[in-house]
Amino acid sequence: MIYGSLDKLGHVFQTDVLILGGGMAGLWAALKASKYTKNVMIVDKGPFKRGGQGSMCGGDMVVWDPEDDIENWVKELTYYFEGLVEQDVLECLMKRSLQCMREYEEMGHKFALDENGKLRRVYQRGLKHIGSVLSRPFGTGGKSLIQHLVAELEKTDVRLLPGIQITDMLMKDGRFAGLAGFHTRSAEFYVIKAKSLIIATGNSSWKASYGTNTCTGETFGMALRAGVKLRNFEFLKVWNVPAKFCWEGQTMLLPLGARFSNAEGEDFMSRYSPTLGAKLDPHFNTRAMVEEYRAGRAPLFFDVSKMPEENIRLLTPTVGWMKINYERLCKMGLDLFKDKVEWMPQVDYAIGGIDTDIHGQTCVPGVFAAGRARNLESGLYLGGWAVSGTATTGSIAGENAGQYAASLDYQYEPDYGEVAELKAKRLAPLGTEGIPYKEVLNEFRKIIAPYDVTILKTETGLRRALKRFEEIRDELLPNVGAPTPHFLTKRTELYGIADTTDLYLHASLLRKESRGSHYREDYPDKDPASLGWYVASWKDNGIVWDFRPVPLEKYKYHLTSYYSENFIPLSKQGK
Repeated sequence: MIYGSLDKLGHVFQTDVLILGGGMAGLWAALKASKYTKNVMIVDKGPFKRGGQGSMCGGDMVVWDPEDDIENWVKELTYYFEGLVEQDVLECLMKRSLQCMREYEEMGHKFALDENGKLRRVYQRGLKHIGSVLSRPFGTGGKSLIQHLVAELEKTDVRLLPGIQITDMLMKDGRFAGLAGFHTRSAEFYVIKAKSLIIATGNSSWKASYGTNTCTGETFGMALRAGVKLRNFEFLKVWNVPAKFCWEGQTMLLPLGARFSNAEGEDFMSRYSPTLGAKLDPHFNTRAMVEEYRAGRAPLFFDVSKMPEENIRLLTPTVGWMKINYERLCKMGLDLFKDKVEWMPQVDYAIGGIDTDIHGQTCVPGVFAAGRARNLESGLYLGGWAVSGTATTGSIAGENAGQYAASLDYQYEPDYGEVAELKAKRLAPLGTEGIPYKEVLNEFRKIIAPYDVTILKTETGLRRALKRFEEIRDELLPNVGAPTPHFLTKRTELYGIADTTDLYLHASLLRKESRGSHYREDYPDKDPASLGWYVASWKDNGIVWDFRPVPLEKYKYHLTSYYSENFIPLSKQGK
């Protein structure tokens, strides 16, 4: 219910469960939390019903096959993620994935079936067990999933507060009390009191192309300073993308016959991985791309000419934004399904996120995390993994946060004097001229873009990036202008990007080995002593790091081989 209208603090609301982020994970969390309390609210800086990044995805989903032993899935995922996982969490999520997929079907969403009426699965990254089921119609899967979630949500009492840039978690004696922020168009201040919080804001990015330009990590810095722990920030998603446009679907195209070729027309990934070729995780494809560039065999191309015709028909967009994209490109003389198209590596987003237990609970009582905001993996990415993860972790966090809030008969009250100080501080830059935010954003991008900072990391590259980062943070960032509320939002996002950059560079320096999507050219091998998480927390106005080993003593599978062994670096080819 509304606690108050407009007072000296601004708009003040009160609810039981507060969900930060209105994407797939947030919508699932709201649906499940509403089973335990009628007082559930979603707050999002975007518009209502947009559905975050999920509306732009293909909608394919990793779902456990109940005809297969769940142990096969846990073992193969542990191998794929190179041991840096909680095996009990993987088993929980894969079992839940089947339940969530069936709930999607009950909502009315369609998944592709084969000629026998069974779910059509595309097995991922050369794995034997892990497969994604395909959404239908191709090209609007994500939009359809969002529409069905929103339709279900409209049957409940869940309320949405759109267009609010959250800046602070409000705490009382180490307990969560609420959130504070401002409206992205009016700059009116908002305070939302709640008994429990679910952070479902997605990952953090440097506003690359495609659909990752809205998640900028401001939530992570905010949560860190409130006592929440973070982990796995040394891992990035570095994707292969067309040099001139964006495209969704390579994770399905590669297993079905697409390939990469170099300037000499060679299917070069068959040299780097004779067994899997371009079906490897894209992080190995991008490593090979850099090697080919350095060897003088660029430009590089994406080639679907060897794909069977039925697979081309299966993955040619027929509706939605992907169809519009495809038709426009064809008019420009660029047909992905007929021509070799130049592709390149691109930093997509940071993998790191919030450290939780199996229930989505953080170390701060009453604060949970879901979706890409909750860290699950070591950077390597399965097609359909995000759609699966948003549903499973969203539903788990929603259930647990709902039960937690329902068990409390009181509300922790924030210190309103401190809230007034926060309001003054957060709104102080409004109306100021200064450095345009895009100029500073581009400086952050220039730090991250070099291959020796992201793909083939070196101490030299990371130290160079860190030195430049500190200059930008200290000299440019405080002088970014905010002439309107819109640009105050962008300024807030820049501070989130700064936190992400800081976390990424320091974590990458700490991990002196290669594992998952983190490859150190100066430390190319795995170090058994480094099998664990570098966990960030906030102490004495700064980030401190701890190392937490993977508890192998409680897990069944101990690796003797790793997924990365499918990749042969250029230096070892022919030996």
